[in-house]
Amino acid sequence: MASAEVVTPQQLLKEIDAQSRMPILRIGQALMSLGMITDEQLREALAKQQLDRSVPLGETLVRMGVVSRAQLQTALARKMGYPLVNVQEFPAATEALRKVSYGVAQRLQVMPLMIHDGRLIVALDDPASRRSALDEVEFIAQMKVIPVLSQALDLDTVLSKAYEKIGAQGDKRAPATDPMAIDFDLAGTSELLQTLEKEDRASEDEEAAIEQSDNSLVRMINSMILEAHREGVSDIHIESYPGRDKTRIRFRRDGRLYTYLELPPNYRNAIVARVKIMCDLDISEKRKPQDGKINFSKFSPQHRIELRVATIPTNNGLEDVVMRILASAKPIPLDQLGLSKRNLERLTEAVDRPYGMVLCVGPTGSGKTTTLHSALMHINTPERKIWTAEDPIEITQAGLRQVQVNPRIDWTFAKALRAFVRADPDVIMVGEIRDEETAKMAIEASLTGHLVLSTLHTNSAPETVTRLLDMGMNPFNFADSLLAVLAQRLVRRICRHCSESRPASAEEIDELVGDYLHVVPSQDTPERRDALRQSWVRQHGREGALHLHAGKGCKHCGETGFRGRVGIHELMVVSKGVRRLIQEGARAEQLQEAALREGMRTLRQDGIEKVLAGLTTIDEVRATSNV
Repeated sequence: MASAEVVTPQQLLKEIDAQSRMPILRIGQALMSLGMITDEQLREALAKQQLDRSVPLGETLVRMGVVSRAQLQTALARKMGYPLVNVQEFPAATEALRKVSYGVAQRLQVMPLMIHDGRLIVALDDPASRRSALDEVEFIAQMKVIPVLSQALDLDTVLSKAYEKIGAQGDKRAPATDPMAIDFDLAGTSELLQTLEKEDRASEDEEAAIEQSDNSLVRMINSMILEAHREGVSDIHIESYPGRDKTRIRFRRDGRLYTYLELPPNYRNAIVARVKIMCDLDISEKRKPQDGKINFSKFSPQHRIELRVATIPTNNGLEDVVMRILASAKPIPLDQLGLSKRNLERLTEAVDRPYGMVLCVGPTGSGKTTTLHSALMHINTPERKIWTAEDPIEITQAGLRQVQVNPRIDWTFAKALRAFVRADPDVIMVGEIRDEETAKMAIEASLTGHLVLSTLHTNSAPETVTRLLDMGMNPFNFADSLLAVLAQRLVRRICRHCSESRPASAEEIDELVGDYLHVVPSQDTPERRDALRQSWVRQHGREGALHLHAGKGCKHCGETGFRGRVGIHELMVVSKGVRRLIQEGARAEQLQEAALREGMRTLRQDGIEKVLAGLTTIDEVRATSNV
């Protein structure tokens, strides 16, 4: 029975086993069964409690002097079935103490006792009302926790002696004051979640169980965000599935998705609700998409991370969440973007011009904003006033006047651009040209003595011109304003730790040559093929042979063979000939032919050069470029 104090591990296991079969009693019944109060005293206490319902029955009996607090605690153990442990006499196991640092145990006032059947048994006062402390211990130890009742005394002395005995009393690291300093172990967390899943008693209890585990869930989400940021992840996907299917969390790194963690199905509503709370979204709205932003420094002051959040309603009344990590980054110098020597020289010439328009184009996530900020870094001097309109501000630079647009309050790119023109700018950067109004204003600004940089969602440099003409731009004004268009993609970079090379076969070289010359079939002649091979050998060859590279997989790249990304580029500089074609409304094919004659490389061609340089593979290049 729980009325006797436990002092040995054998007694404790016996009491825990009895607890699982024990009916829950009312506190009055527990006190009477232990002979601590009479029926008359119980009725008197109940009558007094009717006058003040805010005072629990047990506290009323203590105030009446009928029972002591120690007797009440013994009865509490009987009521809830918790074993009552004499922590002063109990021989705490070293393995249990090492699961929770001294600092955390002292802060939470919990005493780790032993580990049994993969569970950590801890003693604390009033376990029924200390759920948050138990959740924290559960997360730190990454084990299911079984609470037992300790005597009503100060645990500090007991804890000090126990941890001193194992040489860990001085372990007062960050967890005592900084819960975010806890290291997150994916394998251990998976084991914890599997244990939790096995212990789901019935479906009707699931939501309540997760509600009680809110503290663990908060810590899991915070640790997940920190790990994603540390690993260079760009997006976090939380995917909810109906029925008993697990909730899946996937990370996108280097452009590819992989499964990070799977949670029991009863976590799906709680994790979505927690993310919504973090970005101030309506947690009750599950029928419409919502957008928000998480300022992670509110939850972990030492980490300046922002996340853009989108929720999407899915089948069966569920929701998915996608979080884009917007770490406050510094710009990359222009000469470190991976541009070829010729492209770097020509792009630098374009952004050094006092007025005109330079466009960077490509799909979402292709590095357009990074490139524009690198260009701005190149021209960011005290002599220039530079305004930027962005949504969101992902990269910050001293000296730039950066503005966050917000379409919800009708503060759009077009309106920001109109305001900038009246604010004495030298350079204007517009995050994206999304509509005709923004496009026309950008062209007008570039024709009135300002350098304008912006982005567009198009597939190639020549297609950008025809897209803007189709939007209704005046071909003469547009031709006069446009300086250059840079199309780009990001491909996975071969891991430098496990990169291996081998001589390329004749068939592989022929295939690369065919890929390179495919864009202009008229140039695909035997003479041109031989000249191209010789050029490649001079530039990339070793001992007169071309080599292909691949990563064999290692711990640095997660056994994928790739780590990081590198850009491939297509730069069309607007020469007199190209300008004339724009004024005439030429097709994209005509613009491409003219640009190729003047030295432009297509995305595929630039990618092949980077394959031969050992930066990536031809499969990566083909997967991200058409021709």
